[in-house]
Amino acid sequence: MIIVFAVAGIAALAAFKLNSNKKDVEARVYHPDLDLAATVQADTVKESPFSKATQFLGSFAANREVSIASETSGKVITVGVQEGNQVGQGSLVAKLDDGVLLAQLHSATASLDNAAGTLKRYEQAPNGVSQLQMDNARTQLLTSQAQIEQLKKQIGQYTISAPFSGVITARNFDLGAVVSPGTPLATLTDISSLKLEVSVPERYVAQFKNGMPITVNTDVYPGSSFTGTVWMIASKADASHNYTIKVLVPNNTQHPLKAGMYGNVTIGNTSAHQAICIPRSALIGSARHPQVYVVENGAARVRDIETGAGNATSIEVAKGLHSGEVVVSSGLVNLTDGTKVSIK
Repeated sequence: MIIVFAVAGIAALAAFKLNSNKKDVEARVYHPDLDLAATVQADTVKESPFSKATQFLGSFAANREVSIASETSGKVITVGVQEGNQVGQGSLVAKLDDGVLLAQLHSATASLDNAAGTLKRYEQAPNGVSQLQMDNARTQLLTSQAQIEQLKKQIGQYTISAPFSGVITARNFDLGAVVSPGTPLATLTDISSLKLEVSVPERYVAQFKNGMPITVNTDVYPGSSFTGTVWMIASKADASHNYTIKVLVPNNTQHPLKAGMYGNVTIGNTSAHQAICIPRSALIGSARHPQVYVVENGAARVRDIETGAGNATSIEVAKGLHSGEVVVSSGLVNLTDGTKVSIK
């Protein structure tokens, strides 16, 4: 009997403890104040000019850019360029001291002349020389020729030239400097054409085709446009599901473009018509069942809508909204149907 009472007492104590803990946990749980209004941003629905055209902003990059370096070591004896110079392919950038190699070339040339003369005499009097002497003379001639070719190639490395036409955008050496192989001497930039690089969301990338002509506009020349060609469409999206597209744009002297400038391209019909449209950020629900929060009497109410065409920032509403109504466009994460809202 005593054991039964003891077990019952322990059970009662455990039940009391559990109930106490439950009340303590419930007291600590956050219960939203339904009377506290959620702060949101909202837009008033109205008819406005709507265009299906979508604009993509990007920046221009040089068509080609290389760091010109020396293939050998030596002292700079001639400076051929200054920063900002327009140079052609093959123009002199720098010349290194090749005096030692020139002396070796003169010596090798003399040896070649001597070897050629010796071989000629042997060939004119074949009976007066042995076959070994004849073979040695031919070998000496070939050796001298190879030595000269090698020296000419080495001397050529002491003259550093521009690999293509462009602008010297950086020069990193001065007269008398001693350079090593691989030392960057200058940066050559080709902006005869430029590449406009834009980032395009996946829902628009199918509208771009390699080789298609496209109009390019800039803020620098607001009254002028350029005709470019789609040059590259990335085969893989980035983490945001955007694709890099490069548009090749020929430069011109009347409105010169520079690397680093901003430009934009437009896809879609640019003609506008009057329509009720809302920001894309106001949409909730799904693509098949789009909804919005409409502010009514200080509360957010879920409403079904039917959408039409859209562009990068806005979407047309075909049914479900009327001019003058207010839709929530930011701060939707804390809303449910009926949540009180405060518009900032």
